[in-house]
Amino acid sequence: MQTIEQLKQQFAIADRLDFSMGPSECVMININTPHAKARITTQGAQVLSYRSADALHDLLFLSRLSRYGDRRAIRGGVPVCWPWFGVDPSGKGRPAHGFARNRVWDLIDVQQTENDGIKLILSLAPDPRDEPLWHCAYSLKMEIVIGEQLTLSLTTENLDKESFVISQALHTYFAVGNIEKTQVRGLSNHHYLDKVENFREKLQAGEIVFDGETDRVYLNSPDKLFIEDSDWARRIVVESSGSNTTIVWNPWDRVSTLKDMTDDSYQYFVCVETANAANNSISLAPGESHTISAGYRIMPLG
Repeated sequence: MQTIEQLKQQFAIADRLDFSMGPSECVMININTPHAKARITTQGAQVLSYRSADALHDLLFLSRLSRYGDRRAIRGGVPVCWPWFGVDPSGKGRPAHGFARNRVWDLIDVQQTENDGIKLILSLAPDPRDEPLWHCAYSLKMEIVIGEQLTLSLTTENLDKESFVISQALHTYFAVGNIEKTQVRGLSNHHYLDKVENFREKLQAGEIVFDGETDRVYLNSPDKLFIEDSDWARRIVVESSGSNTTIVWNPWDRVSTLKDMTDDSYQYFVCVETANAANNSISLAPGESHTISAGYRIMPLG
């Protein structure tokens, strides 16, 4: 595992990028550019905060009750669900959403971009402890660009002798002023699986609004969506590539069953997840790779 001293010596950039120790000895990467400030942890290669220079509010929601530390999942920001999304598809009792979000990744490269941004590349090395969960050989890298927008790209390469299938998601928690004054646009007339009703297939009629628990898997979804937040008068643009699935989630009053969230926290976020899941899972032959990417930017609403 990389120490803070090693990371500082190899990657720190004066006034732009430094490292600090967070809760439960999680390493934090702190970025400050002319365009935005961001915080990323090597636990899960997870972006925890992104705030553009002219923004009144963070792009991302992070629960103040989040749990940190190796083999824990942090509630908020952009968790990486990999190599499966949701419950264990094999039915063997493996942890929900895979193991990538619970592991400490290595920072392997930092670059300053031409437009005064910062690009990071993190890698998850195979761990013998994970063999009971996932026996296939792989390479997994996350590229994060902090600039005028936040961009994430997750690349999976099959290094095994056999093909394997993955499902995956960038499980992004977007901060909103009031969930009841928020809608997701761009998925009207698309089919989805309603997890609240035992995966019943439905057709989305109109834009998505929120008045109760929402947990939906939109198949063959478009590559551009909008989150309109009238309380904060902003529109979040979500653009994706290498993704055929979008998950929209808010637990509503079921948030009380989640120990790492306050009972009122459901009012202040919506998850709109760039994914490949269910019928849109990805099969990789030996030597093949796949990249799923998402870009997020904020515009005024109106």
